[in-house]
Amino acid sequence: MTHWIDPQLLEEAAAWRARLGGTPHPQCGEFASWLARDPHHREAWQAVQEPWDVLGQHAAAPGVIELRRAALAHAHQAFRSTLWPQRLRRPALLATAAVGVLAAGAFLFWQQYRTDVYQTGFGERRVVTLADGSQLTLDARSEVSVRYTSDARALTLVRGQAQFDVALDVARPFAVTAEGHKVIATGTAFDVDLLGPKLLVTLLKGHVVVLPQSAATVPWLPHAASTGAGSATAAGAESRAASAVGDAMNRIYLDPGEQLVMSSSAAPQINHVDIERVTAWERGEIVFDNEPLASVIQRMNRYGPRHIIIGDEQTGNLRISGVFHEGDLDGFVSTIASYLSVRANERPDGDVVLTYRSASANGEDGS
Repeated sequence: MTHWIDPQLLEEAAAWRARLGGTPHPQCGEFASWLARDPHHREAWQAVQEPWDVLGQHAAAPGVIELRRAALAHAHQAFRSTLWPQRLRRPALLATAAVGVLAAGAFLFWQQYRTDVYQTGFGERRVVTLADGSQLTLDARSEVSVRYTSDARALTLVRGQAQFDVALDVARPFAVTAEGHKVIATGTAFDVDLLGPKLLVTLLKGHVVVLPQSAATVPWLPHAASTGAGSATAAGAESRAASAVGDAMNRIYLDPGEQLVMSSSAAPQINHVDIERVTAWERGEIVFDNEPLASVIQRMNRYGPRHIIIGDEQTGNLRISGVFHEGDLDGFVSTIASYLSVRANERPDGDVVLTYRSASANGEDGS
């Protein structure tokens, strides 16, 4: 329970904090004497030292380094300056120490609520090392916002696709929000992809739990996950997803090599996937395995300023397998036109429209 502390003692404690610099446990005789003189001195010192310790948690941040340097320099100058009369020297020291404390507090408030945004353009990939050592890899035309606080690591995938390699920190769960859901981890690696109306979450290693966005952010709990990890069949995995969606917390747990597919038009599905295929985009390739052409086109359109447009529903439902290079729109369109029943028409703006080519039209074309 907190109680009132004499403001003058708080000023004196702040002055000692500034005068002693970054020493974590100062032992100088003058300070020790001040501390022992009155129990209220120790209370005032503790009240000043606690926020300084919090500031120390961000010691490597450029803003903190600059704030500390400026506050200490000003305090030492005020304390030592011979230009100040003795009767004014102490008030000057207290004033400059107070400025330092206020500046540090302002920085911490800003640090607590600021959000970093990372984006990529057409055909661009970006790797970002975050403040805690976690690594963020963004695919083309992707955007991720990041906000770290003392007890949470909150990220949002706004668009596109990203891989998250999470540094272990049990006290601060790592949460990625996308399309009304969030993926929670403490130390693991996973891929999140916003593909049209679908949300795809692929676990590469470790463990994650997927929750509704409104649920409390909690770390993955081993005892809460389903048993038989790694040995479930595809049908069993789908059953686990359906069961998890029906429980009180709507939790869905994933094991490495599993991909959760969610959309507003279908029940959640967990599929076993080839991790090399899912992460091929990091190597500049896109691998498709019997996927609808509509989904394939959505991926291809991330990698260049020109777009491919599906002209009709039949064309979008055609399926395709293959390996393509990111950004090779002409090669991709040529392959599609050769192997599928589609026509490719290039518009004046460079975009390409794909339309279904019927069997009779194939005969007329001599194909």
